[in-house]
Amino acid sequence: MKFNPDKMAFGRHETFAVRYGWLSKGFQAITEKGGSKIFESDEATVRLGVGKNMVTAIKYWLRACRMIDPVENIPTELGNALLSEDGFDPYLEDEATIWLLHWLLATNTELATSWYWFFNRFHKPEFTGQELTTALIDFVNDQVTDRKKPSASTLKNDAVLLPRMYTQSKGNTRTPFEEALDSPFALLKLVTQSAGGRSYQSRPGSRPDLPLGVLGFAVCEMFEMKNTSAIPV
Repeated sequence: MKFNPDKMAFGRHETFAVRYGWLSKGFQAITEKGGSKIFESDEATVRLGVGKNMVTAIKYWLRACRMIDPVENIPTELGNALLSEDGFDPYLEDEATIWLLHWLLATNTELATSWYWFFNRFHKPEFTGQELTTALIDFVNDQVTDRKKPSASTLKNDAVLLPRMYTQSKGNTRTPFEEALDSPFALLKLVTQSAGGRSYQSRPGSRPDLPLGVLGFAVCEMFEMKNTSAIPV
């Protein structure tokens, strides 16, 4: 994937990770109501059953996961194939779908820059939340001019949300039910939290359960991105 420091985005998720049902609900709302204007309408909170900030977050995650076009805000060809009523997996019931969405998110340099950075540029196998925040800030300082530089608090929000989105929760009885539900990306176990909760691990390893179809899709996209027909091993 080609990284362009002039086209980056941070903190557009309103501090909400993807939740079960969000992508399906948002996509169905777009197709049923004839466009993404549903997200700006007064009925959006009722239609989607979430608060106003969550409505914004759902629209963002649909764009970041490449289910809707970021400019025209209409379903992409892949979005239709996956999430439409007669799509392959409109309710994200197949783990292969989550792997595919992870690939689409982690390679979206323009709309999910922190996710791209973490899974492609950050190679520390164990880290604390503060270490992750500092590393992300350092990366942005190296890449972005002062005029376009996001605030430290915005970058911290990304650094806090990202591992939480991929980690299985350890909620307690005081945690609101919806917040206790893991993001679907936690199913992939790409990030784990230490027993004491003070650090995270994200280690490369064998993935025998990785669906071959998703791997093939990723390889084909790499061919297209690099304008080549072979990748050195």
